[in-house]
This record gives sequence, structure tokens and C-alpha cells, in this order.
Amino acid sequence: MIGLIGKKVGMTRFFGQGGEAVSATAIQIGSCHVVQVKDDEKHGYRAVQLGAFPRRKKLVRKPQLGHFAKAGVEPKAKLVEFRVDNPEIYQPGQELRADVFRIGDRVKVTGTSKGKGFAGGIKRHGFSTGPKTHGQSDRYRAPGSLGGSSYPSRVWKGKKMAGRMGSDRVSILNLEVVQVDPENNLILLRGSIPGARNGYVIIQRMTESEILTGADQETETAEQETHAKTAKEKPAAEEKPAAEEKPAAEEKPAAEEKPAAETEAKKAEQPQPEAEAEAKETAAPETKESESSPETDSAEDKKKE
Repeated sequence: MIGLIGKKVGMTRFFGQGGEAVSATAIQIGSCHVVQVKDDEKHGYRAVQLGAFPRRKKLVRKPQLGHFAKAGVEPKAKLVEFRVDNPEIYQPGQELRADVFRIGDRVKVTGTSKGKGFAGGIKRHGFSTGPKTHGQSDRYRAPGSLGGSSYPSRVWKGKKMAGRMGSDRVSILNLEVVQVDPENNLILLRGSIPGARNGYVIIQRMTESEILTGADQETETAEQETHAKTAKEKPAAEEKPAAEEKPAAEEKPAAEEKPAAETEAKKAEQPQPEAEAEAKETAAPETKESESSPETDSAEDKKKE
């Protein structure tokens, strides 16, 4: 998303529609001009370079003078690049003013915090003071023991101690634009922003995902691309099982034939009930004849006698 370059004018107060007092910071937008447009083919990435606040030619080096002359822009004191998705809509020499933003927009402001110089541990890290009694009236703001003994016999790197404080690059997220003055090229933001007066700041509009999660715009675009890819791949993934169902349906009868053949073989091995009944009937008369044979023999013997 394209942004603007400005200077912190100071803080003021105005009253809202409901009568509430609102503290706001006034930012003077410099004469922002497009100095260079970068694309993937030539530079490897897409971005727009903006320049703001005029500078005397005497204080600008000759290579930079040629860079500004190529774009047809006067020398600028501040140059900032903004990553964009469609750099082709911008042209060198184009001017951007405060009306780029509207009332109610959520923006991110980046600047350099105030320098505090060399500060002690109490001011820099919020340490507690020591007692003023027991002979320590002149040592109550001292850091005290650092914890070094026979091991490691040194101070750990990164330990919170006295040192330089401030002059850091700080970004404040989710600030609301409460007023826009295109004539004077001014923007009023609710709340405070980093830096001292006349310090340079960079203003960028935040997207919905950045407002909710504080994520960068690059992560949002990456998520959108992944969602689009998955949405395209889902129909193809759903069609594949439908094409694979046919051979599965054809294979089912073959799978059912195996148990049928096995059952037939088992039936053949087992004696059938009809054959068993016939065998019993044939065996029954034989048993009767065998049983009657001794009686006939005894009757014949009696007659002979």
C-alpha cells in the first residue's frame, strides 16, 4: 500500500460531535512526488520511491541530482520506498497529497523516538531504588551487584544495565485519521506518534487483517494466494474419487465370487442329505434280511428233525 512522508508538527485538541475532547497529532505532509517506479522485470520487485520536502541543490550530491532530474522532480530531503501490487498506475513526477487518506482510515505511523542520551537502569528499565539508610544515602540509584561469581566471572551479554536510551525506530499501529486538510496538506491523527517535533514520519494505511492481528501486508497476500490455490485444487480433488469408483464397483463381484466358489467346494465335500437318506434306505432292508436269516434257519432245522 502506498503511503506518505510527513513531519510531526505537534499535538492539539478539538471537540468531537458529542462534545468529547479529542487529543490529536498534526502531521504536515511534504510535497511527495514519485521519483522512481520499480517492477519485477528490471529490479526484481515492485515498489514506488517517493521523495518529500525540498532540499537545496548545494547540499545534494551530483549522482542524486541526476536521479531527481531523470524523474523531473526537484531535489528532495527524504526518500522512502513503498511496496505496491500495481506500480504501473504511478508515474515519475506524480504528486501525492493528504487527500490520499480519508476520515476514519486506520494507519500505521513509523518514526524515530526521542533520544534520551545515556540513562541509568532505573530510568531505562524501571528498576527499583535501594534503601537510603544504613550508609547508602549516595547509592540508592546504583545498579548493585551484577551476579558474577567464580562462574562465569563475567557479565552476560544483553544484561539490562545503564546505556543509551531512545533514538529507536518505532511503529504505532491502528491510529485513526480524524481530520484531513487538503489545502494546507495536513492530517490529524487521534493519539500520539513517536518522535520529536519536526521529525520525519511515514504514514501507511492498514488493511483489515493488520487492524485485527497486526500482521504485515505481505503475510496477508501470501494467505490470500494459498486460499486461492486450495480453492482451485478442491474440485479436482473431489473429481478423482468419482473416477476411481468405477473400477472399485467392477472389482466387487470378483471379490464376491471367491467366497461363492469356496462354499461350493465345501458343499461338494460334505455329504448331501438326499444321498444320506438313500444310503439309509438301502441299508435298512439288508439289516432286515440279516435279522430274519437266523429264524428261517431254525425253522428249517425243526422240519428236518
